[in-house]
Order: sequence, then C-alpha cells, then structure tokens
Amino acid sequence: MLNYLPITLNSLRSNTIINCNIYLLASVNGASRYILYCRGDVVFADEKKEMLVRKNINRLFISRDDRQRYFEYLELNFQNIMSDEKIPPDERSQIVHNAATNLVKEIFKDPKTGHIRRVKKFAYNMVDYVLRDGGASLSLLKIAKHEYYTYTHSVNVATIGTLFAKNLGLSENDLKSFCTGTLLHDLGKIKISPTILNKNGRLTEEEFGEIKKHPELGVQILKEMGSGFEDEYIIMLQHHENCDGTGYPYGLKKNEIHSSGRIARIVDIYDALTTKRAYSYAQTPYDAVRMIKDRMLNAVDLVLFKQFIRFLGGYGKF
Repeated sequence: MLNYLPITLNSLRSNTIINCNIYLLASVNGASRYILYCRGDVVFADEKKEMLVRKNINRLFISRDDRQRYFEYLELNFQNIMSDEKIPPDERSQIVHNAATNLVKEIFKDPKTGHIRRVKKFAYNMVDYVLRDGGASLSLLKIAKHEYYTYTHSVNVATIGTLFAKNLGLSENDLKSFCTGTLLHDLGKIKISPTILNKNGRLTEEEFGEIKKHPELGVQILKEMGSGFEDEYIIMLQHHENCDGTGYPYGLKKNEIHSSGRIARIVDIYDALTTKRAYSYAQTPYDAVRMIKDRMLNAVDLVLFKQFIRFLGGYGKF
C-alpha cells in the first residue's frame, strides 16, 4: 500500500487527461488489490466520474511514482477545482494546501525558472480563491500543518499571512505579491548547510551568521534567474527585521520596514512557535501570542500585532 497515494474524486475534472493512472482499492478473494480504473493517457470521461459519484466513491489512488504528475494536473486545473461549489470548502482548501506544499518542496529541491513562475501563478490563483470564496479563510486556517519543515512553514506563512493581509484591507495586487513573496521567503536556505539548518542545539555565533544570510541569498537566487520579481523581494529581505532595529540582514527599524515586511515578521514568528520542531513542542495559538507579547514584542509592530490577535480571535483560535 506504500506504493499508492490516496486522492479525492473531487480533485479530478471530467473530460480531462490526468496524465497518471487512477486506481480503485477493492477486495479480491478477501485480499485488498489496487484495480486500474482509468489510464492516465486517456480522457477521464464524464461517465466514468458519474459512475463513481453514483456509487459514493470519493477515495481514489495513484501510484507514488505519479505524485508529481498529479500535482501538476491540480495546478493546471486549479481555478476550475476551486470554483466548484460541489466540493466542500475544507476539501478545496486541503487541495490548495497540498498543491502549494508540493510546489514549494519542489522548488527547494530545484529552484529553476519554470518552477518559480509556477509559484507566482499559483499564488495569484490562491489569492483569487481567497477573495472569491467566503469560506476559504476558516478552512485554510484549520488545515495549517504543525510539523515544521521549511516548505510547510513557507506554505503556512503564505496562507495565514495572506488571510491576515486580506483582513487588513490590502489590495488584490498587493495580496498577490505578498502571497508569492511569503511562499518564497525562505528560499535562500537552500544555500545553507543542512547541518546548520537542522541542528537541534543552540547555534554558534558563526552558524547563526550563516543563517542570517538567507534573506539576501533568496533574492540573489531570483535575480540570477531573471524572474522579474520586485515587490516580492521586500518579503524575502525583511521578514527577519525587528522594529527595534535588532533584526537582520540590515538592522532596519520600524519606519524603515515596509508594511508587508512587518506583517510577514509577525506571521513568521507565530508559525515557527505553533509548529513542532525536533527541539521544541508546538505552542497553542494562545501561548504563541502570549510568548510574542512577553518576550518578543521588540520584534513586531505593536499596532499590527494587536490586529493579528483580533484576526486570530475572529476565527476561534483562542
């Protein structure tokens, strides 16, 4: 069973070519078997989908080797899937989160130009979904992952940050730049030794010095690709700047930090505190906010922080 991954029928569009084989899990002579239902190189006809709907089958399977093809299919059909009101909001949001996580994970493995463009397109579609669907905010907040990996952290910061930025009234264009920038905000970490990134104990001064390079390294990666990003650079460069000037890489103070950078700083800290790491347990939202208030208030814009608390409270996070 480890060779197959579950997917939902709702993620597949009728009369499209999925590019990966679709299987059903059936019992054959008392044993569980994966039975080919639709080949990936033929059209997933409406009749095939309707038959599964009639039988109340929503859980399908793909080969683990086809995982990437499936997520590329989701990206290609993102808008149609997200506009389908027959799909429950939580399921739509799970599709968004899974596709975003896969995409960011892929970029961290191989940050080539084509993948970066896919992030931008995905971020724009994600913002369209958030603006169009009134139920998106709550369902997206509910499925944030609480195990810390750089790519899941990036998706969490983008998700929570975009919803918070929307709550603050940022324009559609600013939201799209913000979402793209937060998805890519830690890209520079791919240039830093995994030994340092994954160290369980306290970092030495020299190791922390290496970590502090990642905002500029991320921008450097994008510039080398000629990606044409500009507004997104702000998020990448400023998500570790503290309002009292003790942050990095430039030691900017509050009025020198762009509002998007100040928003990203709050959400970056919050998500780091509420996700489980090898050396620390995940804090509850209440405890995370309390810790920021008691120990890290120097790092954040106080006005924005109060608005962030109200934002979380509005979705029952406390």
